[in-house]
Amino acid sequence: RRVRLPGWRELAGGNEKAPPRRRPSFDSVSTARFGLFILALALAFTLYVGHVHASQELLTDVQRLRREQLTLNLKYNRLKGAYDQMTSPARIYERARALGLVEGITYGPTIRIEP
Repeated sequence: RRVRLPGWRELAGGNEKAPPRRRPSFDSVSTARFGLFILALALAFTLYVGHVHASQELLTDVQRLRREQLTLNLKYNRLKGAYDQMTSPARIYERARALGLVEGITYGPTIRIEP
């Protein structure tokens, strides 16, 4: 028994298209699209770095303002304490006695306001 080998026509396969070769994904991207992608990536990175620097400057300003507020609050409390001490009733009575005023028990008449 003889085995028949395929001929040239059978091997050529007629007009059938060969299966398309898979191109690497990098080859399917056009140069312009790739350039725009790189440009957008560089822009995003630049914006991120700028944002980080701006945030650091803002943090420095906030810390400086907090220190300034703390020193101002301490100064205010010190001055308020000194003022309260100078205008305390004990100091006022002491100065009144030095002027020759005498402390009295009686108070003036009660003021009534009619509605």
